[in-house]
Amino acid sequence: MSSSKQRNPLISLVALAALAVLLSALAPRLSAQEEAAIHVNSAKKAPYTFSNVRYHILPANTVAGQAALAARRLGTKTAKKHVIFGLTTVPAPGFYPDDLDYFGGPVVTSMQSHSVYLNTASCGTVATCWGAPEKFLTDLGLSTFIHVTDQYTGASGKYTVGAHVNATFTMYTNMIDESDLFGVVHDAAVKLGTPSGYGHEYHVFLPPGTDTCFDESSVCYSPDNPSAFYFCAYHGSLDFSDIGHVLFSVEPSQNVGGCQAAPPNPNSELIDSTNSVLSHETIETITDPDINAWIADESLVAAGDEIGDLCEPTGNNNGQFLDPTVTLNGHKYEIQLEYSNLYHACSPK
Repeated sequence: MSSSKQRNPLISLVALAALAVLLSALAPRLSAQEEAAIHVNSAKKAPYTFSNVRYHILPANTVAGQAALAARRLGTKTAKKHVIFGLTTVPAPGFYPDDLDYFGGPVVTSMQSHSVYLNTASCGTVATCWGAPEKFLTDLGLSTFIHVTDQYTGASGKYTVGAHVNATFTMYTNMIDESDLFGVVHDAAVKLGTPSGYGHEYHVFLPPGTDTCFDESSVCYSPDNPSAFYFCAYHGSLDFSDIGHVLFSVEPSQNVGGCQAAPPNPNSELIDSTNSVLSHETIETITDPDINAWIADESLVAAGDEIGDLCEPTGNNNGQFLDPTVTLNGHKYEIQLEYSNLYHACSPK
């Protein structure tokens, strides 16, 4: 024997709606940071491939870094000359090393920056690991300082901050290699749904104590291994077989000898060290994303340098960078200047 009861469809819908509201209230709400969390598997086992890798390093102020800088300047290029008649007055504290020449490659006229924080839990929080990179990028994009790039791009570019990603990668040593960093970039781009082209750059931040080397080489960021400590950071581009052309920078911890911003710091040594190198790589990406656009080629003392390389005053302060304090969007930062062909000098504006 069976029985059935006829249900009122309106009552059922109301009950379902009430249940949905209750469950929504009880369920934990995901923050944007949690929604953009990824675990990256080794790029060596990934279903995609990458090619056309190009990069440009910021040499560390170390013996190895100076050797890398000297080797870069031995290279020769054939530039498409682009003469900009300069002003006679150099804004203080500007100085002249060389002009940039144009090699015909693409430039970036508008870009959104995405921070990719790797293994943050190993050092605490974004603030304790790196400071406030996104706040800095926001201030940089709203400043007049970044528009030193307009003379090279031919446009008054708009540079904003997009969504960020918290990435985890299982490491068995303190070293992550180049290929696996590319995996981090790839998976972050896919996660955010804005993967490719010249309108986005992915800044991969490595926690303190994490080294990285180019694949199958001893050219590294490695404060714990001075003989291989060649660079502080680098920017570049590559093509993924599934999502196309991607711009990126690799930002190891900068609060180490050979990469630090020298005291006194208007914020802290951690914050200003991170931000100075981040501004360097971001602005070099704008003017030379594929390492074939604006590059110095007029003298042996600067050949191969990009817009930021020309403006790296260094001294004997424990291998720290001696950068001026500038004001961006009303906030003070200790960051390096950028080169202006207009002024024929490193300029704060």
